[in-house]
Amino acid sequence: MDGTELTGTQPTQTPTGEPTQPTSQSPAQPAQSDSYVNPDGTLKDGWYNQVVPEEHRKNTAWLGIKSIGDMTNQITHLQTKLTSQGKGVFPIDEKSTPEQVRDFRQAMNVPEKPEGYSFTVPAELERYYQDDEMLAEAKQTLHGVHLSQKQFTAVMALDALRMKKAEEAMRNDPVPFYKEALGLATPKLKEEAEQELRQKWGDAYNSRLQLANAAIEENTKDGEEREQLLERIGNDPLVADFIATIQNKHFTESNGVDTSLGQGAKSMNIDQQIDSLMRNPHYLDGNTNPMEHDRIVKEVQRLYSQKTGGKLLQ
Repeated sequence: MDGTELTGTQPTQTPTGEPTQPTSQSPAQPAQSDSYVNPDGTLKDGWYNQVVPEEHRKNTAWLGIKSIGDMTNQITHLQTKLTSQGKGVFPIDEKSTPEQVRDFRQAMNVPEKPEGYSFTVPAELERYYQDDEMLAEAKQTLHGVHLSQKQFTAVMALDALRMKKAEEAMRNDPVPFYKEALGLATPKLKEEAEQELRQKWGDAYNSRLQLANAAIEENTKDGEEREQLLERIGNDPLVADFIATIQNKHFTESNGVDTSLGQGAKSMNIDQQIDSLMRNPHYLDGNTNPMEHDRIVKEVQRLYSQKTGGKLLQ
């Protein structure tokens, strides 16, 4: 050695004279993060336009990438797709990743949102598809099971065909539909009929109704036929008023009393009402129809009380 001082560590020789690598050196510096990556791994604003070539920027594969983690997930997903080429589109289930669901929907032409479905309703069936809330619920349900636009159209066309067949069946044989609808509508029809008759007859309502019931009871046999007729009259104000008028004229002619309901709307007098009730077979017969018997007896007592100023029939 010439006494010159060396800096750093020089190779040394082993006892055999072979050189060895330096045993100490400055530690290696960690790799510097890319200028487009934040310390937490997220990508900085502007990275997309700076890094991705312009000809690839319209590819939707980049849209969901916000961090290095997103990028590695995308690479893994693409690798999985590459290794499964030729096997078709895989069905999805509750374990499918968002990327798999997205790819399935794109491949099967499933709209991104339920509102994306469209269907042209046949003009003659439009009245059956006026419920926007129901249609929105149908779209939501079918989108939830990933139906394609073509499949959605097929389902809606099948539903329209079902409605068309039902309408044809109703037109060809409406009686079963009428009976079913009548059973549901009867309570409402009765309520509306009573309101209309009360408005038309005013204070004469009770006596006019008694006239109509008396006409039926005098000209029909007790049983199902009478019940059906009474039910229909109770639901049709026009018929009830007509029968009451005919019966009222019958009393006028037989008793010589003016009971017409003209402009003054005079009601059937109390004696006539009592006479009509007492001629009803159920007035004296308490066994055949106890409820009707009780009703008539109470009504006769009420009328006598009204006639005598509060004194009941003894």
